[in-house]
Formats: sequence, C-alpha cells, structure tokens
Amino acid sequence: MARYFVVAPPHMQDLAMKGIQAKGSADEKGSARLSTTQPGTVVADLEPDTANHLLDQGAALYEDVQFKIFNNVLPSDPAAHYWRSMPSPMFEAGAAPAIDDLSTVMKQINAPAAWQVTKGSNVTIAVVDTGVVGTIKEIAPARRRLDLDFNGTTYKGKQWLDDVGHGSMCATIAAGSRAQGGKYDGVAPEAKVVAARSDLTATDVFLIYEGLISAKKNGVIAGPLVISNSYGLYQCSSDNTLEQDHPYLKQILAAIDAGIVVVFAAGNNHFDVKCNFDPAKDSPNTIWSVNSHDRVLSVGTVDRNGSNQTVPSPHVNSSRGPGEWAEVHKKPDVVAPTFGEIVWGDSYRVMGWWGTSGACPQVSGLAALLLSAKPDLTPAEVADIIRSTSKRLGGPANCVGAGMIDCGAAIGRVAPGV
Repeated sequence: MARYFVVAPPHMQDLAMKGIQAKGSADEKGSARLSTTQPGTVVADLEPDTANHLLDQGAALYEDVQFKIFNNVLPSDPAAHYWRSMPSPMFEAGAAPAIDDLSTVMKQINAPAAWQVTKGSNVTIAVVDTGVVGTIKEIAPARRRLDLDFNGTTYKGKQWLDDVGHGSMCATIAAGSRAQGGKYDGVAPEAKVVAARSDLTATDVFLIYEGLISAKKNGVIAGPLVISNSYGLYQCSSDNTLEQDHPYLKQILAAIDAGIVVVFAAGNNHFDVKCNFDPAKDSPNTIWSVNSHDRVLSVGTVDRNGSNQTVPSPHVNSSRGPGEWAEVHKKPDVVAPTFGEIVWGDSYRVMGWWGTSGACPQVSGLAALLLSAKPDLTPAEVADIIRSTSKRLGGPANCVGAGMIDCGAAIGRVAPGV
C-alpha cells in the first residue's frame, strides 16, 4: 500500500471516494481525505489494484514525496573560528574570543532598529517542521496563538513535541522571546507561534496547509499569517520528483492566494553536505521545486562576513540559484547569517552555522514585522520590500540573491523615519 494524491474529474469524485477504502476515522492518518481547498483532490493510502482502477476510470495519481530538513544533524563546533567575535585589542594576549549567538545575528540583520516600531504583535507564524518543544522558555505557553491541530496528519494531537530539535530552533529564530525567561529574542518576539509538526511528506504538509488556510479563512487565526518551511529536496540534480501540476505545489499557491506569506529555505545542497560542487563557484543550480518558485521567498545563508563561498566556513553548502522553477525572481531571493549558539530542542547548542534552515525563519520573522506594521500588505509586496531593502553583498546573485536582510530598512519602508 502506498500513499497518493488522487485527482478525480468532477464526474467521478463520488466514485473515487467510494472506491478508496482505508482503515480508521476521517481524523486519522491513513484515512481517505477529500481536500477542502482543491476540489476533486483526495489524499489516500491505496492498494495497487485500487490505484490501477482509479487510473482506468480517468483519475490522475501523484505519488507522495519525502522531504528532509536542512540539516538532519547540525554538529556542534566550539573550536570553529569563522563565526566567533575576535577579542578587543584591550584584552590580554591570548584572551578567548566570545561565543556569538542569536543575539549577535539579530544585530547583524538590524532587528533592534525594527523593534522600535514593532516586534510582530498581531501576526502568527506557523512553523512546519519537526515540532516545537512545548517547555522552551523562548516559546512559552502564554505566547502561543492557539493549539492548532491538523486532521489526518502524522502527529495529530502531538504538535508541541520535538524529538529532533530542528523545529524548536526554527521557531525560536522566527519568534523567540525573552519576556518569560527565555535566553533569546527572535526576529519577531511578539508574534504568535503555531507548531505544525510533520513527518515532512508532501501529503502530510498538504493537510497541514489545508488546516492553516481554513483557520485563516474562518478567523481561528486572526490577523496576518506567515508559514516558515525549512525543508525540501536533498538532491544534486533535477529528477522531476515534483512537476508544476502537483497538488502539493497547488496547495502552497493556494495559501499565497489566501494572503499568507510563504517562506522556504533554499537548501544545503552545494558542497560537502551533499553534492561536492566547487565552493567558490555560483553554479550549478541546486534549489529545487517549490523552494524555487517565484511566489515563495527562498532564503540562503552566509557567514558573519556575508559570504557563502569561503572555505572552511560550512556556509559554502548554501544552495545556488537561479532555481529550478524561478522565472521572474531568481533564487535565492535573499540571505541571512547563521552562526553561534542557538536553541536546539529543549536546550542550547553552539554551531558553526544553522544551515539555510536557520536563515529561513529570520525572513519569516521579518515578514511578520512588516505585516504587524502594515497588515494589508500582500505576499508579493512583503517579498518586494524584503528584497529591495536587503544589504548588497559582494557575492554573485546565484549565491546571495538581493543580499542580506535588513529589518530596520525594511520596516522603514512602511514606517518612514526608522
């Protein structure tokens, strides 16, 4: 038995639902679920005979796709030097450099200037990832928008758990807060967080997006919504795993059509993590499928010096553009720095970089700041502001896009004088 998206023409939608038999209730994974956002689309587990019968009747079947987080394990590296603050000359010779952390990164992207205007209040950030540890102080219970759940998904009823650590990192970077005893502020420390825990299959993410779109439409999520996605295809060349008529992409675009800002990590596919391409070059392309779509914001990462082409920095793994599906907005759109100590699971970890996974939620947080200051901005307008106010860097566009995000400059577009 395998999981599929079944897209049935109007004349056979009832037949498709009746022909798909699965165990469990409609709220459990494994049940056939008719999409509320895409008429005629069903998510279901099918036996081969049933799949063939549906094909014979004129339905289109799309296989499920397994995405991966960028990175699965980001190693601690307290001996690294490329992300450390060097000691001041006034220090004694041999003084140890200070360990940088999320606070250092917030200063580098000019978040404190934006906080003079807003810290992201009245905006919700949904983090589609490995979950969020419910006890971390940076995302304390009182700061949750609500405990949204997602019918038919792998982790229904278990959103505020994270046995990997990755999702907790991303949530903290986007919207962590020191207000209730946390160690770090994220980019939008007054934004609310929805933990959208997933096994990162396309069908699971599809159903999570369906729940988010519905919650936004029905007012369960009040105010603007941003969805942060730090996962994708870990591969070195295109194999057409996803086509542009795939229901998964259509669901992402449906969210954007509903006024939701969608942000994706560009990927960590370039050098030693995966593909072993020349770290100094801006090619070949390694940003794939939805992460490269014109209508999503795709985010790469750089070191403290604004580079992702310098060995031995692990930032050389940041995927290169222009992006498989990009036509108007070449990828990555922008980059953000990642280095130092950060939340990982229910504790803190010192890492030489946080991957493009840690860059993506910075842009999600910046989108939340913009929407907090000007809630009527469209997703396209948010993206244009972020790109046009970024700090230009020395690297080629395929490596660094429009440059490093500048939160203060971006907020200055909607709140002149910042």
